[in-house]
Amino acid sequence: MRSLLFFLFIFCTNALAATTIAIIDTGFDLDHDFLKPKILKQETDEEALNPGLSEFNGWQFNDNSHLKVPVIKDQSLLQEILLYRNLRAKGHSDGLSLAEFEWFKKRSNDKEFMLQVKNFKKHSHGTFVAGIALREGENINIFPIRGLNISNPIVAIEDTSLPSAEPLKSKTPEEKLTEEIQNSQDRVIQKFSKICRYLSLNGIAIVNASYGITYKNISSKFREKYRALLGSEIEESKLQKLILDYFKNIHDRTSKIIQKYPRMLFVFSAGNSGVDNDLFAHYPSKIKLPNTLSVGAMNGDYLASFSNFGKINVDIGAPGVAILSLVPRVYSQDGKDLYSPSSGTSMAAPYISNLAAQILNINLKLKPQEIKQIILETGDEKDYLKLKFFSGSIVNNKRAINAALLSRDMSLDQSITLAKSGLIPMEDSVSIGRPPSMDAFELKNKVMDAIPKDISPQEIEEIQSTSEESLPDQDLKTDKPDNLIPLPSVVPTAPNLPVDPVPSSQSEGQSPPPSLAPESSSSPASPQPPQTPNSEILPSSP
Repeated sequence: MRSLLFFLFIFCTNALAATTIAIIDTGFDLDHDFLKPKILKQETDEEALNPGLSEFNGWQFNDNSHLKVPVIKDQSLLQEILLYRNLRAKGHSDGLSLAEFEWFKKRSNDKEFMLQVKNFKKHSHGTFVAGIALREGENINIFPIRGLNISNPIVAIEDTSLPSAEPLKSKTPEEKLTEEIQNSQDRVIQKFSKICRYLSLNGIAIVNASYGITYKNISSKFREKYRALLGSEIEESKLQKLILDYFKNIHDRTSKIIQKYPRMLFVFSAGNSGVDNDLFAHYPSKIKLPNTLSVGAMNGDYLASFSNFGKINVDIGAPGVAILSLVPRVYSQDGKDLYSPSSGTSMAAPYISNLAAQILNINLKLKPQEIKQIILETGDEKDYLKLKFFSGSIVNNKRAINAALLSRDMSLDQSITLAKSGLIPMEDSVSIGRPPSMDAFELKNKVMDAIPKDISPQEIEEIQSTSEESLPDQDLKTDKPDNLIPLPSVVPTAPNLPVDPVPSSQSEGQSPPPSLAPESSSSPASPQPPQTPNSEILPSSP
């Protein structure tokens, strides 16, 4: 009888467990009917002004006033943007008809339209990411951390406590450049440090960071700043040293901060430049600690063309192409939920964060490094991924969940080995402690039906008259007769030069399609709107 009571106690304890995922991002719809009940801290909270938390006075951690009004107010333009995103996702997975392809090509060459696509993405990135972080499992909450009136996603919070910079008039141009770079590093570190402290005080277990500072962006900014201050082009060797020193500084300082919070698991998006993170700098995904995870984006069984990779610095791959998620309700005209597909490592990171939360809910005794071990060691190994990811694998939710269940009664290594063997079937949703996943096919059809798909004959005629336009994207498939591009039979190769599409974080991904994003955290594989990386660089606006 005692054994039975003990078993029931353990089962109920785990069944009631609730894990919170902190999401460092922008574009959160805190009023969304689906998200609001799952947000741990509502926008009306006054925690930052609590005398017991005086160190946070003046810091704005949570605000969604920017989402009260849509950035796209013209409904016909909004429908075109949703159609464009829908076709981009369809091009990755199913291929496009000739008419769809031509329409997509025409819109991709319209700079003004692409700017609006980018604005919509940045305005909605946090909502996209939050929807994915809550995609499956019970008793999972989110804890949004965002900036206030900050256009650049990496600026996660507004710090009014920092003293204003002293005038630089008496300094030489070289000294000014050095000081501005140092100030930029200090802002990045101070904001991240303040965020971690705040999350720790609120008992957060998992932190999702779908954003990044990229090699390409820093290189461009340093060139511009040098030219503006010294009136000449910077030597390549000097530029490379500045870049390496910049990233080494913020990586080293951020690593020390993360080491202070060993009970939090940090999940980073790997970036959307399609480059090797072992060779090119990327922050913060290159931080390698027992409680950090860097995630690349997969297009089915293949590495997404826009996804960064790295045998040393990127841990595992997760779905990151044409991922369906929520759109802020401010864009809904009839009050119904809107969905839109997004691509990018910004989407892959919250997929992993959600799995980590499910694992922790199953076994609250697991430490961050143990959750990480389960995720990495239960993945589907692929020979070609052994040169792309540290684990050489794609995440396998079922095996990871089974390993977590088994870890209640046996060692972690034994649990992982047994879960990988497939000898112990665990299909019962009750034993797994979570509801069955939503039918992906049904949801996909619902979303596709919600977005206009018809292209008028007039538009087709207009497109045919502009056939001289360049094609928008190599990887976009079409079902044009004798011109269907099949899935690659070999591992897609990364471009020689870093090409960063947009935030993997706070924007749909830092990638060409984004995190749906910064932002999602994003790639050469499919035409994406020009994006500005999620990075806080030289000191401009705080």
